[in-house]
Amino acid sequence: MKLLLKLASVFFIIILSITACKKDSRASVQNYMRFKLDGVQLECDNGFFAVSKSTVTPDADITFYAKWGDNELDFQIFTYATTDIKPGQYLFGPGKAYQAQLWPNGTLTTPGIHYSYVAGANVPSTVIAGSGQITIIEINAGYIKGSFDFITGVNSTTGLFKTVTNGEFLIKRG
Repeated sequence: MKLLLKLASVFFIIILSITACKKDSRASVQNYMRFKLDGVQLECDNGFFAVSKSTVTPDADITFYAKWGDNELDFQIFTYATTDIKPGQYLFGPGKAYQAQLWPNGTLTTPGIHYSYVAGANVPSTVIAGSGQITIIEINAGYIKGSFDFITGVNSTTGLFKTVTNGEFLIKRG
């Protein structure tokens, strides 16, 4: 009986130590998005979001964004495919629904000026604004990681365009 009790205790300790060491990969992910906007280094510090991985349909479309102050940088990749988005380069171009939208003067929640600047298109079109790319390095149910560079089209109100370089991100999903 004592032997059985000792074996049960040892077994319990082993099981407890194995399960206690298991970590949720999402919990250890630290969100970041950093880039240069017209040559000025910026780093997002709030509002990180990436849409959850679909469990009933292919993970063929993704939206993710982050903020610095009340300014925001949004990305959409819509492949309209029957398979999941895979790591690779997604070039903004005619017939593609890949887009970056930049709000460098605050979002609509900010009083006053809040113009946005767009590169790419959020629906397949023969005409796109600006140019650029998003590169997905890693994508899974827990997070999305990659890089980006783009030049927006000219904003019709401001007459200006924006250049974003050296962008990189890692954002938890869901």
